[in-house]
Amino acid sequence: MIERKNILCVLIFSDMNSLPPYSKYANLWPLEGKTVFLNHGSFGSTPLAILKKQDEYRMRMEAEPVRYMITELEDVLWNSKSILAAFVGAKAKDLVFIPNATYGVNTVLNNFDLKEGDEVITHNHAYGACWNTLQYYVEKAKAKLIVAEIPFPLKSEDEIVESIMKSVTSKTKLAMIDHVTSATGIIFPIKKITDALHEKGVEVLIDGAHAPGMLELNIDFIGAEYYTGNCHKWICSPKGSAVLHVREDKQKGFRPLTVSHVYDKKVGDKLWSSHFFWPGTSDYSAYACVGDTIQYVGSIMNDWKDLRNYNHNLVVQGRKILLEALNAEAPCPESMLGNLATVPLKLTFNAPESFFNYIHPLWQTLMNDYNIQVPIFGWSRTNPKWWLRIATQAYNSIEQVQYLAQALKKELH
Repeated sequence: MIERKNILCVLIFSDMNSLPPYSKYANLWPLEGKTVFLNHGSFGSTPLAILKKQDEYRMRMEAEPVRYMITELEDVLWNSKSILAAFVGAKAKDLVFIPNATYGVNTVLNNFDLKEGDEVITHNHAYGACWNTLQYYVEKAKAKLIVAEIPFPLKSEDEIVESIMKSVTSKTKLAMIDHVTSATGIIFPIKKITDALHEKGVEVLIDGAHAPGMLELNIDFIGAEYYTGNCHKWICSPKGSAVLHVREDKQKGFRPLTVSHVYDKKVGDKLWSSHFFWPGTSDYSAYACVGDTIQYVGSIMNDWKDLRNYNHNLVVQGRKILLEALNAEAPCPESMLGNLATVPLKLTFNAPESFFNYIHPLWQTLMNDYNIQVPIFGWSRTNPKWWLRIATQAYNSIEQVQYLAQALKKELH
């Protein structure tokens, strides 16, 4: 376990109107300081102590690569995965490490026996990369993709459940549902949705990209056939660390995207998940760090509960400040927020050629003139408008959100 130390990280602030301070926890992260970073949700940031731990794993590998790869690595990863399993409410044997949640969605769909005429459900809040993956496999099988139109703004969880269940027919085989939506920042009532779909005989794939670390998870209790989530977002482990859970009754014949040495391996004590251990030579240090990160980040504010409360309260307060500055209505109840909050922008919508990595002029202005890093994006496909999202972590402060609100008032009024 990593001992938490008061690591010094000099924060360099811009001279332009003096940027607002980060929180007292910011020195635990390698943030450059000259940016007001309110976008933890996109890629996260890994604490300095964990980056140091990752270097230790790398040096251990490079000191004697053959010994480490052949005789030590599997046990290192199994230990990390065991800590993760306890953290997300699952059994280690039902979990596998993967690079990211999109990879997990691809793995599930590559294994799913989709046939011509079958129907697959997703919803209009789904993450773009996973939507594209679903579209690809549906087209390949000559199946049909059904999109549940969940309103936004919305008033209650019931609107989500009703919209999804209205899309179910006798031909529906699978539903891909987000646990926490990326664009709109809503926590879906995932247990209620999963149970309702199971009553109709529909299998469930949960895109939980933002859930690990943001929410107190119990994957076994949720009961979905497939669950995938990122560890490099709210757990704050190094980039390229995520998890895929496959329910035990769905593991027979379920294989990784990359077929390698372990295809013919007798599974033994570690059972099905052993088949995912070795897709080939790579740097597996991000996976090795997941367990260490869970223990370390959980110690920053007494425990994970306190950390979650801090982040949730900060984003709730921050949304109020932004809505007041923009003279806008809240698009969903506070009870549906985690560490993300989306607010509407009263800007004329002109569609770009591609939304992927599109830099809106206001986004550029906030970055260039105010040193604020925050995403501005178009959503949805059927009724596109411009939105702004904040995603706060322990290193952020309410003063930073107030600074953003002042900048928006100056630029939009």
